[in-house]
Amino acid sequence: MRQNGADMVETERVRPRRRWLWVTGAALVVAALVAVPVVGTSGMVRARLGLGAPDISLGSSHLDTRNVSVGFRVVNEGWAPVTLIGAGRSSSYMRLLSVEDTHFPITLGSGQWADITLSYHVTDCAIPVEPWPIPVRVERPWGTETVYVDPSPRDPDPTNPHTPQFPEELEGSTMTLWHLAQSTYVCYRTP
Repeated sequence: MRQNGADMVETERVRPRRRWLWVTGAALVVAALVAVPVVGTSGMVRARLGLGAPDISLGSSHLDTRNVSVGFRVVNEGWAPVTLIGAGRSSSYMRLLSVEDTHFPITLGSGQWADITLSYHVTDCAIPVEPWPIPVRVERPWGTETVYVDPSPRDPDPTNPHTPQFPEELEGSTMTLWHLAQSTYVCYRTP
């Protein structure tokens, strides 16, 4: 009978330990479920860059050179600071000439912004009617990350018969994509 009493005492000691393990495990699961979305939106794992107000986005087009430029404001939407080290890219239809008035690297704290202006030369007027976001390169402790931003769509030129047709997802829109608006102006306008 003592054996049974000893077993009973031992069982009583084990139950609280198991219960404690279950409570600890459940708390860790809940903490992980809360932490994953928070870390994801913090900008600590992936840089979170957004664009400034739509009226900030600027552009110019030059008929004589077929050069265009686009300006936009990049905002750090994460909690952690990010360091911008470059922006822009070339394609078969637009060649990046320069990043104007922007001196990289630029470190942005949470909520801070930088204005970036890219100058392009239109090499082929047959520009695809599809989004063409601009890469912004960010320095991270573990390497370089590329974040794509798409400047606000532009008002199309209603007097230009060469204004491209909208892809299905933009059909009925009163706006057009930034690179189409800028290149259409230099490709199809006469001085």
